[in-house]
Amino acid sequence: MFNFKVTIENIQHIKNFTFELDLSKNKLIAIVGKNGVGKTLLFKAIQNLITSNTFANTSNKHIFHENSQIIYAINHNNEYIFNYNPLVETIDFKGDVEKSIKDNISIELPIPFGERFRQFQRFSEIDQDIRKGIISNQFNKPDELIILLNFIYDTDRFDNLVEIELRNKKYYAIILADNYYIREDYLSSGEYFIISIYKLIQSRCKLIAIDEIDISLDAMAQVRLIEKLRDMTSQYEINLVFTTHSLGLMKTLQNDEIFYMELENGMCTLENKSYNYIKSLLYGFVDYDKYLLVEDEVLKEFIEHIFKDEKIFAKYIILPIGGADNVVKLMERNHIKQVLGKSENVMSILDGDVKNIHFGKENILFLPFESIEKDLFKSFKEETFIIFTPEEMKKYNLQSAKEKTLYKVVIREKIKTKEDVFNFLISKKQTDVGQFKNNLLRFLNA
Repeated sequence: MFNFKVTIENIQHIKNFTFELDLSKNKLIAIVGKNGVGKTLLFKAIQNLITSNTFANTSNKHIFHENSQIIYAINHNNEYIFNYNPLVETIDFKGDVEKSIKDNISIELPIPFGERFRQFQRFSEIDQDIRKGIISNQFNKPDELIILLNFIYDTDRFDNLVEIELRNKKYYAIILADNYYIREDYLSSGEYFIISIYKLIQSRCKLIAIDEIDISLDAMAQVRLIEKLRDMTSQYEINLVFTTHSLGLMKTLQNDEIFYMELENGMCTLENKSYNYIKSLLYGFVDYDKYLLVEDEVLKEFIEHIFKDEKIFAKYIILPIGGADNVVKLMERNHIKQVLGKSENVMSILDGDVKNIHFGKENILFLPFESIEKDLFKSFKEETFIIFTPEEMKKYNLQSAKEKTLYKVVIREKIKTKEDVFNFLISKKQTDVGQFKNNLLRFLNA
């Protein structure tokens, strides 16, 4: 397989979009663009070629119309056309896709549909087998993965990582003293994600696509991961396509690796653009009176929540940058380069759990919680806001859940709305939140 082309017609808000990739290049392709332009739709369309029920499992049936279709062209001559089928209310193909094509494509969708999010239950089921493998020394030393993780996180704590093969699948754990161990799913969400990416690369699929590659990764990990992935595309002769919203990650990309996706009147385009061009379009670094730099989308949504009934004179924008250090670095860079504007018009808002690191620096406000996810997790442990039944605990694998995982489960499964979570946290610290809000309003109205 040396060429891949997919054309999307009349699905959701897209009338026409064509994505084509020369698979002989063996390179990184970063797709960036504003929310809602169709990035995830493209990744679902790619996965649909190898898993024809992708849309049925991940999308609302109303995104399709009677003239909806996706056309796949492999190597310019092998064509598969999926047309809308009203009987199943999704696009459908009457035939079989060649196994060699399916075997050369691997997709990782974002929360909650990515393959890595479906593995937690399986880890619990095979834990005894992993334990036996470690006790009996039936494991391998994954040197390449150890080097990768140690480099990305600038550490040596992965030196005792081992690989256990069970039923033709590979699992990883860090061995501790006295045969204790930490399974890969108990590592941080970023570390677990990197291991998941490594597994995809080991499959040697010609096309690997990862939606939201920067999720769960701090600024340094993002930058170092891209450096390693660039080497691996050449080493393993693969093409890795991914989406990102991270400024720090984008800036590390080479000129021919970054593409801007745009939607206008239903016509979607994807063009190779420079980092500075994309920065201006994607983050709106023009014509704003004030800029609020925040760590992530959750913090952005919280600020929008507390501002929902406020009339603010200044024209402002809230920019999720990705990680506290990345936020502060961008603000400090602005002091020198003024990429956003005058220093007095830029404010960083960080989670409270980094206050001891960045306290005392100018133009920084701290959330009156450790973070939205951490404070929600505390209430879960104390059973003061959300109480799960034993069945739900097992279903969502909450026995081993971490802060961000819990928040995602609560929102994804509609156990509570974001507004419910925000209002609960506000109710616990009304005075502090009121002061936090007033400080922001003073900045915006200055």
